[in-house]
Amino acid sequence: MKKILTVLLVALLLTTTCFFTACGSNDKTITVCASELPHADILENCVADILKEQGYTLQVKVIDWTTQNDAVAQGDYDANYFQHVPYLETYTGATKLFPACKVHYEPLGIYKGGRYSTSANNSIAICDDESNAVRALELLFAKGYISSLPVENGKLTFTGSTTTVGDVTINLIAENLLVAGMPDYALVCLPCNTAMTGNVDQTLRIDQEDDADLVAGKANVLAARLDDYQNDPVYKAKIDALVDALLSEDVANYVAQTWGGAITCDSSSQIDLR
Repeated sequence: MKKILTVLLVALLLTTTCFFTACGSNDKTITVCASELPHADILENCVADILKEQGYTLQVKVIDWTTQNDAVAQGDYDANYFQHVPYLETYTGATKLFPACKVHYEPLGIYKGGRYSTSANNSIAICDDESNAVRALELLFAKGYISSLPVENGKLTFTGSTTTVGDVTINLIAENLLVAGMPDYALVCLPCNTAMTGNVDQTLRIDQEDDADLVAGKANVLAARLDDYQNDPVYKAKIDALVDALLSEDVANYVAQTWGGAITCDSSSQIDLR
């Protein structure tokens, strides 16, 4: 009889513990999947310390960006940090994800190549994928490095691996070859991540995207589960703490000090969407 009472008492204690601590989860642990640079770096080296002061432990896992929305939707992580709103809006999973806040923008930059001249720069290398190529051409035109956009029937056009605008030859290069090819061109348009992972000297950057609408529209966001945020107070508290940290001046200062302007993180990109 005593053994039965002991078993019942243990079961009661376990049930009570689960009731108060959301059995199966840790109320003070926040899990986020992210891309490596700059996302995971910001989380691990700045945000984690902010959250620690509030009693939270932040666990960050770098995983392939193509799986991050599913991973959050399935409950493997509380949130992810890798994408902008236009990409998030293409997610069609059964679990609704929402952007809790915008944090930083990764501008496309124009860098000096090995053949750079202060007078004439007639050879330019850009990414050969359409999205980055369009961004590069629009940036080059906006900043005055090319006199017009190669447009046909209202759409930017490309023929083969080069396109010519006036006396400027624009070469379409695979993104993973851009950094190695910098000595061969006067100017090179590098996506932010490409420049960072290639350890490109930021003093070579002479221009970058800075349009306010572009920065705000395509700033990278923290994405979380909408239903849980609206109905689970423990989950909501985690996401709110994470958002508050990401929107802090500490994060803006960390990004500025670490990447020296290569990444935009200030009031133009840090936007609360809750």
